[in-house]
Amino acid sequence: MPHRNSDPQEQFNAVEELLTRWLKERRELLGKYTEIAVALDSEISGAALQPRQQSLCELLVDYVSAGHFEVFHQLINEAESFGDGSGALAEKLMPAIGDTTEVILAYEEKYSGDAEFPDTLERDLSALGEVLESRFVLEDRLIAGLHNRHRRLVTNQAPQSA
Repeated sequence: MPHRNSDPQEQFNAVEELLTRWLKERRELLGKYTEIAVALDSEISGAALQPRQQSLCELLVDYVSAGHFEVFHQLINEAESFGDGSGALAEKLMPAIGDTTEVILAYEEKYSGDAEFPDTLERDLSALGEVLESRFVLEDRLIAGLHNRHRRLVTNQAPQSA
């Protein structure tokens, strides 16, 4: 990934590629979440649910980790490379995103093991869905306020063909 002192266009392109991969991971996460929610409605056995739940927990950790350790840092670096003050939005949104991380990781810790699922799974899965929805809204605001704002700048600076 480019560093802070990189050309803004180069930083933008790198972040664009990173976001494309990360948002694909988000869709996979939502698909697995939905699969489990549907399975619970079908009163699936705990043994049949375990591999799905394990997969969801792995996706949760991968998604959250990529966000915190890669995506958010690169978005902030991009904002700094453009020097347009858009990084202030990240300062405003990151604490709320961090709060969702704690809830997501608590769910993962509770349900990633091989033990029997507690009777609270359905309630906890519903609460996780609400937290994920909140997180995705915050992430989308961050992407729109930083990266999509820069997309307009990059597009306006691009040489026009005759």
